[in-house]
Amino acid sequence: MPLTLASLVQHSALKLTVRAGADRLDAPVRWAHASELTDPVPYMEGGEFLLVTATNLDAENPEAMRRYVRRLAGAGVVGLGFAVGVNYDELPQALIDAAEEAKLPLLEVPRRTPFIAIAKAVSSAIAEEQYRAVTAGFEVQRELTRAALAGDGPGELLTRLAAHLDGWAALYDAAGQV
Repeated sequence: MPLTLASLVQHSALKLTVRAGADRLDAPVRWAHASELTDPVPYMEGGEFLLVTATNLDAENPEAMRRYVRRLAGAGVVGLGFAVGVNYDELPQALIDAAEEAKLPLLEVPRRTPFIAIAKAVSSAIAEEQYRAVTAGFEVQRELTRAALAGDGPGELLTRLAAHLDGWAALYDAAGQV
């Protein structure tokens, strides 16, 4: 199961608080990235949880926040983490409103939670998911090898392969017949 914003919110050590977009926390997170650029979009690929302290943003300006958040959402950023206690003691209402309007999840990051802790949590979860996928692939390979060596014929092997693919499998002969 891929990492989601909900998983990060439930991560007890991070202490993240949802401030907008609570109905969109099921979005898969491909990476966490910190950027203080006023327009980080050229450096995004989509699927990022963007972390900011708003060093270069006028986060209390409603129109500036609407433009900023719309650009992020349009680039496929799945969530915005805003550190409080650095440049702003609390999340600016203009940013909360812009995130709600754009349906972009906005998570409050407490001062005591360093961005590197969030990045490590994301990286670790992604590595665990990749490990599970590789391990599952090896298990399927072992099972199919055992089935092939058991001599039960290609029908049993195809049945097992189709079950693992959650689809269908066919074997064609040299003439192209099933």
